[in-house]
Amino acid sequence: MTLNNHIKSSIALFIISVAFSAFSFQAAGQELTARKHGTIREQVEQSALNQKQQSRVQEILDYAFKFKGVPYRHGASSPRGFDCSGFTSYVFKRFGISLDRRSGAQIHDGRRISRSELQPGDLVFFNGRAVNSRIGHVGIVTEVDKNKSGGFKFIHAAVRSGITESHSSESYYSKRYMGACRVVE
Repeated sequence: MTLNNHIKSSIALFIISVAFSAFSFQAAGQELTARKHGTIREQVEQSALNQKQQSRVQEILDYAFKFKGVPYRHGASSPRGFDCSGFTSYVFKRFGISLDRRSGAQIHDGRRISRSELQPGDLVFFNGRAVNSRIGHVGIVTEVDKNKSGGFKFIHAAVRSGITESHSSESYYSKRYMGACRVVE
């Protein structure tokens, strides 16, 4: 083999290896994109949106906790007293989110979500004192159990204790859970 032919063979092998490497990188990139859902830029933008949403939710929860201990008052929606939907509508109104004044209607004010999708800031709905098929109580999720049990804490206006934080595993609430919606996207 002459030196000229040897150089041509080496160049051809180099081009083939570069093409093969490019194909491998493209396949790996497609796999990564399929797993990560979007370009790196889209992922960074989504992460920034998630952080902004989490910050807003934390502000809402901090504001809600300022009313802890305020007494329950049927039909009321002020810092002198709240009923459950009066409390949620009052808190969210402070952040520019208008909710219906009735708990049974507030479930339509956001995007319905399953219990497994719950996040802090979501609204959760329960039967009232009479266990039936109607919504009679609403609260704001404050914490979701990390152990995947489906449990959560929520702040709400309870008849006996006023604005308080409860857990979904408490017997009164565990058998009355009806659904949830997300109003902070």
